[in-house]
Amino acid sequence: MKKQRLSDQVAAQLEGMIAEGTLKPGERLPAERQLAERLGISRPSLREAIQKLASKGLIKTRQGGGSYIAEGLTHDFSSPLIAVLKDRPDAEFDTLEVRKELEGMAAYHAAMRATDEDREHISASLDRMLEAHRAKADSNTKFDVDHAFHMSIIEAAHNIVLTHFMRGLKDVLETTVSIYLDAFYADPEFVEQVCQQHKNIVQAILDRNPDAARAAAVCHLDFAYRFFRDFQTKNRLSESAKLYASMYDENR
Repeated sequence: MKKQRLSDQVAAQLEGMIAEGTLKPGERLPAERQLAERLGISRPSLREAIQKLASKGLIKTRQGGGSYIAEGLTHDFSSPLIAVLKDRPDAEFDTLEVRKELEGMAAYHAAMRATDEDREHISASLDRMLEAHRAKADSNTKFDVDHAFHMSIIEAAHNIVLTHFMRGLKDVLETTVSIYLDAFYADPEFVEQVCQQHKNIVQAILDRNPDAARAAAVCHLDFAYRFFRDFQTKNRLSESAKLYASMYDENR
């Protein structure tokens, strides 16, 4: 049996870390000397491994700026979907339906598969999200920490396809719900309930209770779905009332 070249072994190792989500899109690799020492290989072998991954489009190298995990791993998926959903009525509800099924599954598997490191990461992500609300951060910051929290659970499920699919969904989420963010995060009742729901998901995962974790995740996204619907209905009624009033004002 032909022995695998060292550069091929390293390329496979790094590719596995990209696939698993350990190395994230946009993340910069350590400096060549440092990374070679950590992996226990020569710099020429490391350079060859990185070139192999670059040829696959997994790594981007910048002259004098180091090597980065390719951003396009998720962007190529989300860009055409955003174009389709941009002018589609109720696109946010289609997205929430998908999230409910997938994140329920993710929470279930995270409760069974999460490592101690995963559990610490999930807890830390929850703390950052709660702190953002306490500090009254802007809506974009709150969205980012909320998304990071959900991704910490998805990554803890250790399902490669799910991890990359949900990463690609971030831009879709921002596109479909951005018009609601200020109103949602300004509603104390919404914020209080969402924070408690997130705590329930985390507790079930820490308790290693997969059924409770899935139920808590589904409950949270059902709540978000209903809140979106109610908010949209109130907005439409308000717009109709304004139009009705303006019609009569013009006739006076």
